[in-house]
Amino acid sequence: MRLTEKIYLVGGAGFGYSAKGDCNVFLVDCGETLALIDSGAGKGVSKIFENIDRMGLKNKRIEILFNTHCHYDHIGGNFDFKAKGCKIAAYRDEADEIEKLEELSLYSMAKTEGLEFKSVEVDIRLNDGEIIEVGDSQFEVIHTPGHTPGGMCLLFRKNGCKNLFSGDTASAQGKLGWINGPGCDIQEWKKSIKKLLKFEPDRLFPGHGVFVLSEATEHLRLLDFNMNMPWTVVIPG
Repeated sequence: MRLTEKIYLVGGAGFGYSAKGDCNVFLVDCGETLALIDSGAGKGVSKIFENIDRMGLKNKRIEILFNTHCHYDHIGGNFDFKAKGCKIAAYRDEADEIEKLEELSLYSMAKTEGLEFKSVEVDIRLNDGEIIEVGDSQFEVIHTPGHTPGGMCLLFRKNGCKNLFSGDTASAQGKLGWINGPGCDIQEWKKSIKKLLKFEPDRLFPGHGVFVLSEATEHLRLLDFNMNMPWTVVIPG
């Protein structure tokens, strides 16, 4: 599904676009090469490849796969995509979790849901504020702890428009995400939303739920409001 001139939705269980359990999987056309944001839970990889082919992009190589965080529904397809020649990139604080499928990855939960996949080495360990060049495009790394300690977002600027790939840090319509996972820190999460607000994104492409093609900053403001209402108490499990 082509969303903008350069951005495609190529996977996502919520849209019936790949396998059950998959997060939203986005693809960015970077000219000669492609960048993938997250890889789903693993069982939807063949469908994701079919979607990429259907978009007329099968002759372009996926150069890099960004994992926005270490949860299994965002990293399960890493092995299969890396086997095709792309590099795996993740924030430095969660690279080990991705490589070893440790507690924060929720891999034990994945197995109870019948999901199993192989781990892979993280090729690029990212830092906050780093700019990653892919083909004719650039992605700015924004460390956004809260949902997980090493969660990150990516800012992709194109034709004067700021596109934010927010993983599970921020959803559209001010909706709160899953808050009782290991490593979740509500206070850090609140700080991360305020950090994202400073970038004033135009579009929002979250790891779950609907995407936003205009006025994305207003959705972040609503999320900030919801997370900081004095009459709301958020208690992690």
